[in-house]
Amino acid sequence: MPGSPALARLLHRLGKFSAQHKWVVLGAWLVALVVVIGLVKSVGANTSNNLELPGTDSQAATDLLAKRFPPQQNGKNPIVFHAPDGKVTDAQNKEAIQQSFDAIKRLPHVYSATSPFSQQGQAQISKDEQTAFLTVLLEIGNEKVTEGLAQRFLDAAEPARKAGMKVAASGQIGSELSEPETHSSDVIGIFAAMVILTLTFGTLVAMGMAIVPAVLGLLVGLSIIGLLGHVTEVPSIAPTLATMIGLGVGIDYALFMVSRYRAHRAEGMDTPDAIAEAVGTTGTAIVFAGGTVVIALVSLLVAGIPLVTSLGYASAFAVVTAVLAAITLLPALLALIGNRIDSLALPAFLHPKEKPPDRGFWADWARSVTGHPGRSIAITLALLGVLIIPFFSLELGQEDIGATPKDTTERQAYDLIAEGFGPGYTGPLLVAVNLEDEPAEPSAQFEKQYATAQELQAELEQEQATGQAGAESLERSAEELEAQQAQLLAEKAALETKAGDLKREKAQLEKSSAQLKKQRTIVDQLDDLVAEAAALVRSGAELAADSARAVAKLEEVKAAEELTEAQLQQPHTPEERARLEARLRLLQRREAKLEQELAGIRAAQQSLKSQGAAVHREASRLKKQAESLGAETLELASDAADAAAEAVTLLNRKNKLVQQAAGAKVKAANLNTQKAQLEALQEEAAAQQQQAEKLKATLTDELTLAGGDERGTDTRLVGLQEALTATIGVLLVSPPDINKKGDAAVYTVIPDGDPADEETADLVTTIRDYVVPQSTHGEDIEAHVGGSTAGNVDLASAIASKLFLVLFAVNALGFLVLLMAFRSFLVSTQAVFAIMLSVCAAFGVLTACFQFGWGIDLIGIDTDSDSVPIASYVPLIMFAVLFGLSMDYQVFLMSQIEHARTKTADEVSAVRAGLAAGGRVISAAALIMISVFGSFILNGDPTVKQFGVGLATGVALAALCVLLLAPAILTLAGKAAWWIPRWADRLLPKIDIEGAGASEAADRNAADRGARGDRGDSMLL
Repeated sequence: MPGSPALARLLHRLGKFSAQHKWVVLGAWLVALVVVIGLVKSVGANTSNNLELPGTDSQAATDLLAKRFPPQQNGKNPIVFHAPDGKVTDAQNKEAIQQSFDAIKRLPHVYSATSPFSQQGQAQISKDEQTAFLTVLLEIGNEKVTEGLAQRFLDAAEPARKAGMKVAASGQIGSELSEPETHSSDVIGIFAAMVILTLTFGTLVAMGMAIVPAVLGLLVGLSIIGLLGHVTEVPSIAPTLATMIGLGVGIDYALFMVSRYRAHRAEGMDTPDAIAEAVGTTGTAIVFAGGTVVIALVSLLVAGIPLVTSLGYASAFAVVTAVLAAITLLPALLALIGNRIDSLALPAFLHPKEKPPDRGFWADWARSVTGHPGRSIAITLALLGVLIIPFFSLELGQEDIGATPKDTTERQAYDLIAEGFGPGYTGPLLVAVNLEDEPAEPSAQFEKQYATAQELQAELEQEQATGQAGAESLERSAEELEAQQAQLLAEKAALETKAGDLKREKAQLEKSSAQLKKQRTIVDQLDDLVAEAAALVRSGAELAADSARAVAKLEEVKAAEELTEAQLQQPHTPEERARLEARLRLLQRREAKLEQELAGIRAAQQSLKSQGAAVHREASRLKKQAESLGAETLELASDAADAAAEAVTLLNRKNKLVQQAAGAKVKAANLNTQKAQLEALQEEAAAQQQQAEKLKATLTDELTLAGGDERGTDTRLVGLQEALTATIGVLLVSPPDINKKGDAAVYTVIPDGDPADEETADLVTTIRDYVVPQSTHGEDIEAHVGGSTAGNVDLASAIASKLFLVLFAVNALGFLVLLMAFRSFLVSTQAVFAIMLSVCAAFGVLTACFQFGWGIDLIGIDTDSDSVPIASYVPLIMFAVLFGLSMDYQVFLMSQIEHARTKTADEVSAVRAGLAAGGRVISAAALIMISVFGSFILNGDPTVKQFGVGLATGVALAALCVLLLAPAILTLAGKAAWWIPRWADRLLPKIDIEGAGASEAADRNAADRGARGDRGDSMLL
């Protein structure tokens, strides 16, 4: 193949140097290995799950929190506690959780922690009270959380574990403790490769020569990736992905190099020349093949997505170290082994038998493909067409923690939270709010309500004090009145008893009056006296009644005067005061008049008393006169006189009792009036109390929604919070967390579904496109939806928007590289077409397996759902890797066909010979790749499983296209397969991937290799 031999000569000299200075090269690799591994041991291999997506809404939220509200952008790390028996609120469990909380707070790098038993952590206890979690906010970025630090947090929860509770960690802490080990996958993949290599070479030493440099090159590459994490962001999955790719290509490249070296040894070359020739020829193809993989991986840069770019260049490092190990370390090892390359051969029945180029399985395969190209194309397209069908249903999702192994703390925390609180708690959304232009302040309505509440409280306190004093005064007055009433009732009873006695005496006197008829004159006189006494009694009764009425009126006037004077002590308008003063003067005049009337009545009563005394004296005189009429008559007269005197006394007492009763009545009336006033005051106070309590409840609710921060009542924040809460698909919205300056706030929004649900992704879109714009329209506020869930939604959206750009870039670069290498438009076109066909079919298998859930149990995924979302970046990375690896196989096949074309003018014969010569090695290389990638299906990480299934399937289909579709298309095309426009031939630089002119030995041995028939197992490129 024509072209510049500069690279081939350089590699030839490099191979010569490595063979002649094997100890120097081996020592250099050993030093490099020790240095990089030592650095990793001392500073650690730093990776993180930080998701940076410039220009996205989630990144805007992260940047806002990082700038205004650090370290909120790091996200919170839940530590989950579950009580299988009992409740977390039981005294023993509560104390154990609190002890764990206190221990966690004392750990380094803890910015804040929230206990489930604090006021802020009320939502962190499940309804059945069997599960609770505390949240930890770290002051360091997620990339700085090491496994050792994460383990300290889990160890600090030992008191809860001793109390019989389950403890698990989520967030970055749980993620760091749940990264699955890849050692088992590595070992299985290497073991499978060793079996394939041993069967291919027929010797254990040759197999070892292909394995050792691949493994050492991978170790160096992984160490560099680990150190690179201290300089830039390296995703946590990058080392695993790099291991898959680096190990596969490393073994494949070593396979090609060892095969070419053995071929040259079989041709009679000595060890140094055979090594130099192999490096100069196969090494050129390895560099070219590795370069195509690196180009495909680095081309991911055009996506502009840091995560995808990081995975691309991290994997590219593993490919670069694999290439370097193949062209430097492997030649040194071959020089060290020398003639012992074929030692430890397999038994004869397992040793691959040498066959002529036109005999054997691959010769028959080549004849079948080139003999029936239409059938070959139809079979390939039919198979790939069926596999592609599910690809049209592919949906880009995010990593699903619910599909990770159940023995990891991350999965245990996920299950406990989802079961106890709801799946949305496992992936909350963060709504970051920018209030830079107008910081948050308490709303005017809240401040007004608060001032009103304070005034009401003061008034209530004053009214309560006044009411208390009035109630005490009324109580004392009521007690005095009750005592007075009891006394009056007793006196009334006594008067009623004496009145009865008088009635009996009167009856006795009337009975005895018949006996006194004989003493008519005296008796008549006594009757006159009795009548006069009766008249005096009646007059006295009338005067007593008049006196009682006067006293009662006088007491009423006095009470009215006191009430008027009390009213005058209160503030009134001048008109009201003049009216009250006039009324007071009128009452005073009435009081004077009543006192005057009362004095007249008392004078009349005194006169009656004097008349009664005169009657008594007259009766005494008549008594003396009637002594002769007998003792009985005298006694009756005396009794009558005594009765008259007693009647007068009784009348006086009755008058006094009437006056006291009238005063008590007035006092009772005043007491009732005061009681009514007090009751009215109490009713008014009760109404004010209800108003105050209602206002207090309103303020409490507003403060609760505001998270206890008065600034959270800002109408802009309240409007956004209410809009978020009312959104369909939102389970809960936390109160706003506002920074000290008030220029930033953050809400935690809990969705109804888990992070991997399509409905959750739709919710993110709804909040961004509708809820936030509508609730913030016309307000000086800016809100962004962030968090890991929203970040993954943005990642999927970004990848979807950049997918065709990446596809175009990678395909265009691949097309140009093949066009420069083989100077054929059809070869390049069919290669790109075949690669795209195999990659899309691999996507179809990936979709059917994970998204449809077909056979998901067979690959070891234990999830409550029937499917696992495909991580959004998996198809993009898969495409870049598979494109590069498929290009390798295309290059290897086309190199063989191009080499055969130099020996025959028949295009179909050249295709047949190239396929027969390269089929065995291409299939072996593909089997190695399939084994390595397939071994990572055993990895616990569902995303790694997706890479394992997708890449293993993709390599198998790519190999099928190379071994079946490509030669069939070239056969049908004939000479047209090698056509290229003249202008393109002139413009495009020439690439020598065969290593033509690498050494004079290559030319000298060309004829010998042709004579020997170019053995199919040694002619690789």
